[in-house]
Order: sequence, then C-alpha cells, then structure tokens
Amino acid sequence: MITVNFCKTCLKLCIKLIAMNNNKIIVAVCPDYRRKLQNEKYPLKLKITFKGQRRYYATGYSATKDEWLIINSSSVKGKLKTIRNEIVKIESKAEEKISRLSLFSFQSFQDEFFEQPIRYKSLRSIFEDAIVQLEREERIGTAKCFKTTINVLEEFKPNLKLSNITVKLLNEFDIWMQTKGNSSTTTGIYLRTLRTLVNKAIVERQFDPKFYPFGRNKYQIPTGSKNKRSLNKEQLKAIFDYKSDPQNYFLNRSLAFWKFTYLANGINMMDIANLRKKDLFEDTIVFSRQKTKRSNRQSPRQITIIRNEIINQTIKMWGNINATENDFVFDIISKDDSAYDVKDKVNQFVKVTNDWMKKVGKLLGIEMPITTYVARHSFSTMLLRKG
Repeated sequence: MITVNFCKTCLKLCIKLIAMNNNKIIVAVCPDYRRKLQNEKYPLKLKITFKGQRRYYATGYSATKDEWLIINSSSVKGKLKTIRNEIVKIESKAEEKISRLSLFSFQSFQDEFFEQPIRYKSLRSIFEDAIVQLEREERIGTAKCFKTTINVLEEFKPNLKLSNITVKLLNEFDIWMQTKGNSSTTTGIYLRTLRTLVNKAIVERQFDPKFYPFGRNKYQIPTGSKNKRSLNKEQLKAIFDYKSDPQNYFLNRSLAFWKFTYLANGINMMDIANLRKKDLFEDTIVFSRQKTKRSNRQSPRQITIIRNEIINQTIKMWGNINATENDFVFDIISKDDSAYDVKDKVNQFVKVTNDWMKKVGKLLGIEMPITTYVARHSFSTMLLRKG
C-alpha cells in the first residue's frame, strides 16, 4: 500500500478540487511566482482553473515565500492571519458566485465577481443618459418618447429607482393609467420604453436579471387592439376621384401629399420632407430612409420610386422651383433647422394633412379616419394582396 503525504497547501487545493469536481472548476488564492515585486514579495492572486485554462485576478495582497508558508500554517497570527482571513473570504465569494452561474465562462465569472459601482442613482438618470445619446444620434422622436415616459412614471410615483421596478409596481402603474383614462396602447408605449432601459441596465450590470419584471408569469405589456388601417379599392378610388375646391390651399396640399405618400411606395412624411433635388431622376426618385441612414451609415439601403403623372404633378405644384441639387424638393423644412425643429415641423405638417383628410373621409362616407398612416398601410396591404 502506497502512502502519500500532502503539505497543507497541497491538501487545501485537493479538497477544493474534490468539492468543485462536478464543474471542473478550481478556485484558489496563491502567489504569482511569475512576477516578483520590488519588496521581494509576490502578488497573491485568485486563480480560477477551468478545463485546463487558468485566469488570475488581483487580490491586493502580497507575501514572501516564507510568509506564504506561515499563512497556510496553524501557527499563523497577527497581520498574516488577517491576510489569511481575507483570502478565505475571497475564495468563498468566488465559489458562491460560480455556484450562481448556470453556465460557467471566465467572462460570466468576471461579470458576477467584480461588482459594478452604482451608475444610476435614480430612474431618471438612466433615462437622461439615454436621451442624451438619442439626441446625439438625432433620433428626436424617440428622445421625446423617453422624456414623456419618465415624466409620466414620476407623476405616478416620484423619485423612482431602478430597484423599484417590480411586477407589483408595473401592475399598479397599469391600473393608474386606466384610472387616468389612458388606453392600453399608450400604457404599452411607456412600458416598452421602460423595458428597453431595464434591459440596458442588465447589460451594464446595474440591474439583477433574476428580478426582471417583464415576461411570462410576470408583467406582460399590453399590446392594444389592432384596428383596421387599410382602405379598399372603392375607398381609394373615391379619394383619388375627389374634386376639391381649387381655392382651398390646405385641402389641396393635404390631398396632394396624401396621394404622394400612397403612390410613392408608402413613403413617410419625414422622408418626403428630406427629399433633395439630387434624389430626382427623369423616371424615378431614389433615396435612403432617414431611419436606415442611422443604422446603416456605411451602406444605407436605397429605395426607388417609379414616377407617375400624379407624383410629377405634386412635385411641380408644391415643389421648390428654384431648388439646386442639394436643396430640399419641398418647403417643409430648411437646412438651418435643428433636429428638434425638423421633427416639430414634420409633425405639424402631418397634423394639418390628417385634419383635412379626415374631413375628406367624412364627406366621402368613409368611417375610418383618413391619415397619412392609413395611406402607408393601404399601400403595404395592396402589395400583400398582389403577392
């Protein structure tokens, strides 16, 4: 029979190996003999071994070879005993963090072990951080939505923190929104915005994912009812055949741009406002959507519109006759406008168009409110029907 005698340090490592054998992860603080410090000591590092790979993490402690032997002896005392106690705490913390991981990787261990300082002292602070970034990217519509969301949340409950976002609070907010006369669609918009920032906080390790309040068997964001938003052939024909008063400036402009939206592949008003003279060709209009310009800056996808008589008439009637190659086709926005000015002007243009088109719809006996969104949705529906 062979007898093997272990030193206490080796025995300690063996015990850890046995204890964590199921995951094949070895946790131990040990001297890093590869790096000798100027004071003749060696840095004590937390060593994690997994499937033959090792990672070393600083502990802030160091020791000479002799001190390391004393630290691991039963006679340790004084300052070295304090170091040993801290080492035990570090190893215990590492083992506890590893036990919480469903799938181990060195990166996931680091994310769990090294706790992040609190970056957001309030819920408003994470919203403001996101709003600044959105404004920098000129995503003004989304920035406004974020501002409205945090204002409504703080009207519901002031001084909220990320840690306050629970299933209970979300249910209470939902009920509060209903008592204020808001639709489930509006509630959904606000809470999808909030969810976006909770997800961001999880990535930044500012929110514990085990307390995630959204999803199945938790709080489910209302989707709202899906109303019919497309017109049939007869309704579309009635709008295109409608004879308006030639003296009514806003009515004629609204009709022209509503038809333009429908015929130009369901183009939205922001893209219409940003069309430039250089985008116009003899038989086509070629442009990049404002949305995709941000997400695909290197190679934005271009959209081609086939010009027809009505599109040409709209450009001739409502376009900028003296436009140079880089000028806007229509006088909806100007080059000197800020991103906020552009958003406000386009929103106002859409509002006026929608107001007049709703009046046209009533005159034609169409129950559905006729808006630019309906024009775009009707174009999409027509494409689906054509296959």
